[in-house]
Order: sequence, then C-alpha cells, then structure tokens
Amino acid sequence: MANKRSVKKSLGYIMSDLFTATIFSAAQEKANKEKASELQEKILKVYSDFNSRLSNYERRNAKAFFKQFKTEINAEIEAIINGIEEI
Repeated sequence: MANKRSVKKSLGYIMSDLFTATIFSAAQEKANKEKASELQEKILKVYSDFNSRLSNYERRNAKAFFKQFKTEINAEIEAIINGIEEI
C-alpha cells in the first residue's frame, strides 16, 4: 500500500500534466475551444473529488479502498485522455 502523501502528490502531477495537455491541444487552430474548457473543468473537478476522497477514508478497509480508488481514477484518466484526443 502506498503512502497517502505520495498518492496525493502523484495525483497532482498527473492532473497537472493532463491540464497542460488540454492547453496545448486547445492552442491548435482546428481545436474546439469550448470542449477544451469543459475538459479542463472536468479535470479540476476530478482532482478535487479524488483528493477529498483520499483525505477521508476508513483505515480499517484501506486495502479495499485503494484498490477501488485505483480502478476509478484509471477510468477517469482514460476518459480525460480520450477527450483530449478528440479536441
């Protein structure tokens, strides 16, 4: 099991990289600016949601929590990456 602090740092790094990728994708001439803006808002909401969930979990079921957390965050990241590719 990972340290909660390192998971929070990793989550921050991943979300900042995704946010930067949306900025670069939106800078292209053919890019849909509205979709990029919506995707940036989604990234911020996902970061806020998962960061708060990470702060408040039951320590008795830590293994199950982190397993579910990992699958859910991976699904959200995949959805965001697919959104970036569509911009």
